[in-house]
Amino acid sequence: MIRQSLSLITARRDLYQAQLLFYLFIASLTMFFLATLATYIIIRTQAFQPITRDYAALKIPASFWLSTGLLLVVGYLLERAAWHVRREMQPGFRLALRLAFWAGLLFTAVQAVGLCGLLVQHFAEIDGSTKAYGMSFTISFVHALHVLGGILFLGWVWFQAERGRYDHERHWAVNHCAGYWHFLDIVWVAMLVTFLLTQ
Repeated sequence: MIRQSLSLITARRDLYQAQLLFYLFIASLTMFFLATLATYIIIRTQAFQPITRDYAALKIPASFWLSTGLLLVVGYLLERAAWHVRREMQPGFRLALRLAFWAGLLFTAVQAVGLCGLLVQHFAEIDGSTKAYGMSFTISFVHALHVLGGILFLGWVWFQAERGRYDHERHWAVNHCAGYWHFLDIVWVAMLVTFLLTQ
């Protein structure tokens, strides 16, 4: 009885420490992306003021809209995975993780097409009139790197799930994985809105 109580106290302490680290990590990423978007807005609205000619307007690649849908699907599937594991529905839990993982990889492939399109437009004009494409590529690429980190995290959670490491009591990694992808969803939507408003 005493050993079980001590084990429960240790588990709760580990959970609180993991939650604190996760929230600090998300807070630091939030500040980073906010600073990045603010820099983009300032440069786009101030430095690109026309003097003798107009700068080329940013045309968002069509693949970005598809990748947005895929990103939202990953977030939804991970939320379903967390819902299933809290109810000890292991088959549904593992299926949601598998689908989320493959949807995340598909997002990366579709996003790569859009990023290549931005680079092509960036180098299309040698007079610098397409600087917006290079800037938007850089920001989108940084987000894509964080998505790759999310895919690695998701793959690790999936691997642990297949080994039976999660149940209705111990599933904080699943919750954090879902939370991280929700964060990526929000950041990506904010980036698209910023691109649209500063075209």
